[in-house]
This record gives sequence, C-alpha cells and structure tokens, in this order.
Amino acid sequence: MKPNISPLAASVVLAAAAALLVAAATILPPRPISRTIATNAAIFLCLAAYSAFLARSSGRSLRALFAPLFMLAAVMAVAGTVTGFVVPAAAGLSWIRSGICFQGSMPRRVCAEAITCAAGLGLVRLLHPPGSYGWALSIWMFGLIQALYFVVVAVERIRLPEDKEQDRMAKAHRRAEALLREQKLERAFAELDGS
Repeated sequence: MKPNISPLAASVVLAAAAALLVAAATILPPRPISRTIATNAAIFLCLAAYSAFLARSSGRSLRALFAPLFMLAAVMAVAGTVTGFVVPAAAGLSWIRSGICFQGSMPRRVCAEAITCAAGLGLVRLLHPPGSYGWALSIWMFGLIQALYFVVVAVERIRLPEDKEQDRMAKAHRRAEALLREQKLERAFAELDGS
C-alpha cells in the first residue's frame, strides 16, 4: 500500500519531526545514556522511519532496508561523536533512497544525491549553530535540503509518463486515421460494386 502523501511533503514533515526528536535528545537532563549516544540514536530512528516511508512509497519491501540499516546501526555503535555518525548516515540515506527505493537513470540519481547530500552536509557544517539546539536545527536544515532530491528526480518522473502518453496518443491517432481510410475504401468499393 502506497502512502497518500508525496515524498517531497513527507521529507519536510519528517525533517521537522527529526529536529524535534534530536532537540529532545540533546536538551533533556543528564541520564545514564550520554547525549552523544542519545542524539545518534535519535538520528538513526528518524532515518529508519524515513527509510520505511520511502520503501513504502516506492512499493519496496521493508526487508530491502535490512542491510543498510544494520550497517548504520553498527556504525552508530562505534561512532564516538555525532559528526562521526552523521556522514555515514547521509551515505546510508543515499544508498536507501537511490539504490533501493527510487531506481532510475544512474547519472540523474548520482547528480541528485551529490547535490542533496553534499549540499546538506555542507550547509550543516557551515551554519551549525552553537548550543543545545544546534544539532536540531542542523538536522532540520539537512532534511529540507533532502526534499530537493524529489524536485530533481520528479523532473524525470513527470517527463517520462507525459512523453509516453503523447506517444500513445500519437499511435492511437495514426491508427484511427488508418481505420477511417479503410472505411472510406470499403465504401468506395461498395459503391463501385453497386453501380
């Protein structure tokens, strides 16, 4: 069953939810779990939820996500910092989104991933605000940039069905013209036989 919400809108909504979850993980009072582990776990949970949405919206099984999410869980377990986990998480997102869920032309996928992930990570690096809300705002900015992926890929998706539809219409038009010519020929032969 495919979700009714578009991947572009879902990216924006899930980016806001991820920012709220990361904010909660970073500003809650100290607990037995360190803030770094809590923040990495929040990022991982958000990425897993987003990946599940992407799999469902593309018609893929959730089992297809097992390998990338398992590898990201292993990276999260050994990452000593949030920065040490964010870069592999972005690479995992690219693998899930372009390698598993939305397969298409390779140049367009590579270009879209290079633009969105590199721009998202670069923006986070340049504009990372200091303080406890810094990671939350950074995750939100990264998520908003990730929504651009569907703008770049949607150009191809919108164009292909339109081209196919125009091609089908042209074929149907040619076939209709041929049938009309055949009917005119049949009438002409019928008139010749009748005279």
